[in-house]
Amino acid sequence: MRIEGKSIILTGASSGIGRALVSPLVKRGAVLTIAARRGERLAEVAREAAERYPDSPPPVAVACDVTDGTAVSSLVGGAVERLGDVDVLINNAGVSAFGEEARTSVDDYRDVMEVNFYGALACMREVLPFMVRRGEGLIVNVLSVAALHGVPYLSAYCASKSALLAVSESIRAELADSGVRVMLVYPGYTDSEIFDVEKRVGGARRPPGTYAPADIVAQRIVRAIEVGSGDLFLTMRGRALSVLRGLAPPVVERAMRKIARELRCPDEPAGERGDEEGGSES
Repeated sequence: MRIEGKSIILTGASSGIGRALVSPLVKRGAVLTIAARRGERLAEVAREAAERYPDSPPPVAVACDVTDGTAVSSLVGGAVERLGDVDVLINNAGVSAFGEEARTSVDDYRDVMEVNFYGALACMREVLPFMVRRGEGLIVNVLSVAALHGVPYLSAYCASKSALLAVSESIRAELADSGVRVMLVYPGYTDSEIFDVEKRVGGARRPPGTYAPADIVAQRIVRAIEVGSGDLFLTMRGRALSVLRGLAPPVVERAMRKIARELRCPDEPAGERGDEEGGSES
């Protein structure tokens, strides 16, 4: 796909992978509509990109909460009204909760699902009629390695990404002859603000180690869009998990149990609830 001149909607564009995607897309001449809840931050991102690439179309910033169906409809409708159509939707908006499942409240699950699953679903349902009618289009769903298998202390996040994976695969099969493509992206741990604002419910600590720079992840996603990739695994571990979960499930289970033991807080017994269901937000 040649990105120049393509109408692209990008959600979750105010930070992390989303923010990192703005620059390479604008550089390549995309006609970009960027969306996120934080309007002021979003406007700053758009301004920076426009100043950096003055010969490219400036991004249009639209404050939008993807959990608000009316706002999503307005986001897509506005892009269609301005540009005539939507060529690419990049579903990137996301939130997380981290900690023991026993401390994760049902409301925590709902909050994560509302953004990561229902928000992405709402965006897809808004753009798909336009894409199907025209007989072409691309949906890029930024998932996670956590969509492939339950990861310790990320139960709500895994549930949301797994749900989005399942729907994405259904849509991909149903629209196989329509000209509309679905690309699935599986990042590993990425240096992103999502970890600063995620809900911490307790019982475990974040894994140490190297987190991939968001800029590098964004560059690989843009390149995958250009070459027409179907699935993009951004880590060797992610690719290995996609293979081993089918060929050698016991190996994956042993690895997950090892992770759980390593990350569990030593002074907190497994399964013990805090004083309040769901813990406290950091």
